[in-house]
Amino acid sequence: MCSMGYRALSVLCRCGRAPSSIDEVGLSDEHELVIHWWCDQCQRVVYASKSLTECWRDCPAAGSAAPPPRPVTHPADSGYDGDFLKTLGIRLLDEA
Repeated sequence: MCSMGYRALSVLCRCGRAPSSIDEVGLSDEHELVIHWWCDQCQRVVYASKSLTECWRDCPAAGSAAPPPRPVTHPADSGYDGDFLKTLGIRLLDEA
């Protein structure tokens, strides 16, 4: 069992729906965490990003209780499955 503390990220499409699966998680050349998925509700590709600076600020302190996460923003609309996301500490909203 991993004893690493983490804070789950909240990701939603503009329509308000959480992704049923994630296609990709990566890093941009502008130093952002990028999450990419297909929205079943809107029928469109969604890219959500969050600056690594914000990610760093949102990291919980060692041994502290984690406050609710700030949502990841969606700068553009245009998977990895839930098990992979769980290994990264990301939870889908319907699992919260």
